[in-house]
Amino acid sequence: MEPRELREDFPILKNRGDSLIYLDNAATTQKPEAVIDRICRYYAWENANIHRGMYPLSTQAEHAYEAVRREIADWIGASAAEEIVFTKGSTEAVNLTAAAFFETWVDRGDNVVVTELEHSSNYFPWKHQCERFGAALRTAEAEPDGSLNPEAVMGCIDSRTRMLAITAMSNVTGFRPQLRRIIEEAHRAGARVFVDASQEAAHHPINVREMDCDLLCFSGHKVYGPMGTGVLCGKRQLLEEMRPYLYGGGMVKRGDGGLPEYRQDPEKFEAGTQNIAGVLGLGAAVEYLRSRDFAGLTEREADLAESFRGRLGNIRGIRIKGTDARSPLIAFASDRLGAYDLGVLLGNSGIAVRCGSHCAYPLMSRMGEESLCRISLGIYNTQEELDKALARLRRLLEG
Repeated sequence: MEPRELREDFPILKNRGDSLIYLDNAATTQKPEAVIDRICRYYAWENANIHRGMYPLSTQAEHAYEAVRREIADWIGASAAEEIVFTKGSTEAVNLTAAAFFETWVDRGDNVVVTELEHSSNYFPWKHQCERFGAALRTAEAEPDGSLNPEAVMGCIDSRTRMLAITAMSNVTGFRPQLRRIIEEAHRAGARVFVDASQEAAHHPINVREMDCDLLCFSGHKVYGPMGTGVLCGKRQLLEEMRPYLYGGGMVKRGDGGLPEYRQDPEKFEAGTQNIAGVLGLGAAVEYLRSRDFAGLTEREADLAESFRGRLGNIRGIRIKGTDARSPLIAFASDRLGAYDLGVLLGNSGIAVRCGSHCAYPLMSRMGEESLCRISLGIYNTQEELDKALARLRRLLEG
């Protein structure tokens, strides 16, 4: 299916027509009608709380919710549905993991390794827990071009390293570290590995068993699903051993006197009422992507990005950051206009891009940039849209 046909599945793109050129997909993606309809159908026909409701409506909602857990597990190659925990997004998933992991395994004098590529969501939760527990936070330095040398990561790991937290794709440049090699070497040194796949999940099929990471997260709203949803995938034994993060209803197996007994399935980390409608919408997003040949769509997206990146680089005064020619994330600066000025001027023409530091302060500092414009593609973006964006940039910067 061509992007022009695909756009008919997305109400906001169909309704706004040519008045909106949406190139901010790394921040959030638009939602297909199948996702919107699934959320509406739940509230119109199926609304009930799950677990312990001894009536058909509750049972139906619970079965649908758990079916999404199985769908997500299959989509990312998890060993079992019990390895999938639903969260409200990657930020909660990282905070959950950092807090529970430290409570279970980290002592004073241990260390955690992060990289300069990380989004704030995969940096500050680890920093906070290190400060709380008296552990060291080590940061692997990126290269000035925004790439990451595996040796820089391994140089930070020693026998006291308990966790390596690393992105699968930079949210600024789209650079993808050599995860397979890094994970293998980190495991050999005795460290566990947490992968932030917030960007990767939208642009590349994921298989956690092949990757062999210990934990991985992504946000639903970046993979064409609802906001307020996310996934934490962890190896089953690891999740069973980790202490809970939130305490309350649903995560206690028995609590009548003495020490409480906590559940060992994913519900241990899903205290309280979950975003049931959102999870069902996330399931609909995954079903939609599968029905449209997700791998083929992302390959065409990369082709489009490669062509655009080459033409963008021919505009006088443009500096493109990043080394991956096929990355769907294209960050750049201009010698003539600041990033915020460019963002506003493009926005006034109906072209939606992101500008600023992109919550990646160490990486921006390493690249010597204070602010960058970022164009990020989605499966529905067309050649015509990028032609218009390029023409507008030429007028602004060469006119």
